Amino acid sequence: MELVGPAGAGKTTLSRVLSRRNATIQVGSDVELRKLKYVPVFLLNIFSLLPIIIRQRRLGRWLTWDEIKSLVYLEGWPVVLRQEATTDDATILLDHGPVFKLATLNEFGPENLKTDGLETWWKNMFKQWASTLNIVIWLDAPDLVLEKRINSRDQRHLVKGKTEAEVIHFLARYRTSYDQVLGKLGAYGGPLLLQFDTSRTSIDQVADEILSAIEIVSGRGR
Repeated sequence: MELVGPAGAGKTTLSRVLSRRNATIQVGSDVELRKLKYVPVFLLNIFSLLPIIIRQRRLGRWLTWDEIKSLVYLEGWPVVLRQEATTDDATILLDHGPVFKLATLNEFGPENLKTDGLETWWKNMFKQWASTLNIVIWLDAPDLVLEKRINSRDQRHLVKGKTEAEVIHFLARYRTSYDQVLGKLGAYGGPLLLQFDTSRTSIDQVADEILSAIEIVSGRGR
């Protein structure tokens, strides 16, 4: 399952609560080349992605390192996550997972990545992750609540210290892209979407509902 939502919505806190309350819930891996076991997966998928990477340079600009890692993750990480879940009998919780990466590339990635020539690639990614993800948990809160939370934290953020208008515009772009990505995933049969406003619902209440949903989904054998 994946945890998504804007900064300040409570994702980190919820992840800790879920892990504490259910020992089978583990945070899933990302593309970390410092871990040698992920290097072969990275190399295999970077090779298959070379035509896309070269095409982007020819049509516009080089992809950033984060964008390349996102492409590798989207292409190759379902296999890694399934292996981790099977080996540890675990429920894998993803932060900055496929929905986040697809939404970020869709809204903030190079325009040439969304041209007709790559329509098949996008379609394959939506199909692949629709059959991999069981649950998406979308945390959110009103714009002004998020702005206050972002500005009160130590972590850096693109809109920290920006004007109210800039924060609202940024959040609207992300929400729109999330909606588009989730709509595409839903068209291919998955996943279950759970949405919460953390200005109205406590993290413990959110955790209760998620743990119940995990039991239901597991019971269906998804």
